[in-house]
Amino acid sequence: MTPSAVDDLTAAIYDAALDALHWPAVLARLKTCFRTEAETFYVLDFGTRRLTQAHLAGIEPRWMTCFDALYFAPDNPWNVHSEAPHRLGMVRTNERLDAHTRETDVLYRSGYYQEWMRPQGFRYSLGNTLTTERSGIANVTLLRAPDLPTFSDREVRLFELLSGHFVRALRIRERLGTASLRRDQLAGALDSLQGGMLIVTPDGSLVHANQAALQALAQADALVYRRGRVQAANSASRPALAALLQIHAPRPEGQASHTDTLVLPRLGGGAPLRVQAAALALPLSSAQTHRPCVLLALSGTAHDPPPSRANWLRLAHGLTPAEVRLTEALLDGWSLRDAASLLGLTYGTARTRLKCVFQKTGVRRQAELIARLQRELATPLRSP
Repeated sequence: MTPSAVDDLTAAIYDAALDALHWPAVLARLKTCFRTEAETFYVLDFGTRRLTQAHLAGIEPRWMTCFDALYFAPDNPWNVHSEAPHRLGMVRTNERLDAHTRETDVLYRSGYYQEWMRPQGFRYSLGNTLTTERSGIANVTLLRAPDLPTFSDREVRLFELLSGHFVRALRIRERLGTASLRRDQLAGALDSLQGGMLIVTPDGSLVHANQAALQALAQADALVYRRGRVQAANSASRPALAALLQIHAPRPEGQASHTDTLVLPRLGGGAPLRVQAAALALPLSSAQTHRPCVLLALSGTAHDPPPSRANWLRLAHGLTPAEVRLTEALLDGWSLRDAASLLGLTYGTARTRLKCVFQKTGVRRQAELIARLQRELATPLRSP
């Protein structure tokens, strides 16, 4: 194999780590480099005794229907001696199996060889192990016809070199899978919110928007999306939005920026759009490197339903319906005595109920309760 062919094969391995659709190209390059009849990437589950997650070249589907029974049979030496041959990065050949079992041609006496490999025209095998968990041992195995010689020492050494790339590529794939799952979970959670949520860079470049935010951008009366950046629709408000993003961008020294809200007027008039910013650092490829971003919470969009203060009090602080009715009366400006009369309660019952509200909200006085709830109800991130 030429150095350029090795480089192309290595690049294809890492391409497959990024996208499983590249596995056929990897198998095709392996076929060319090692002169094999079949090239396979698969996962063996020794618990269920089945093969899963396979990318196969050179093997007809009908032969896979009997693979599990023959491979996991008691007379198959690859199954009986699975612990040693399936070590991480271990390259397996027929000759190395003989050396391990101290027998000659041990594979050729098995039903796996006689009933599965031999009828398909396979005799020599070259494989490696990418993972060692018994619930899923990932292997790459090449199979060669009997009219060719067994794999040479040079080919075995080359396959050992490639094994390291296969192992690292699979680890990359696992980490990317975990990151993708977390990203999808975050996106799903943001889309489930009624309020608009935007993630932008400090210069306004859009990283992500939930469905409510996309609707607000499409309306283009308070915020617009132009040339990859989120801007205020009113040109006079653009400097204020740009300043908000810069103020709330994550700082290298880790200092938290203060919280404030920007009110953006709409081009067609009507209720303004409220924008609250919070610093957000998204991880990049390196665990030590983060991309500075800003999370923008929008409230007052045309698609937002009217906020339910009662529902928010119940969800945010766990108030009972009776406690919610009393608290809403106090928020509307009634005194405790007048609120009790309005709700048909004795003053003593109202005082007892108010003490329960104090405990749930973490305050000690009525004035402190009203101030806190008014502040929280005005915060878009806390709106229902």
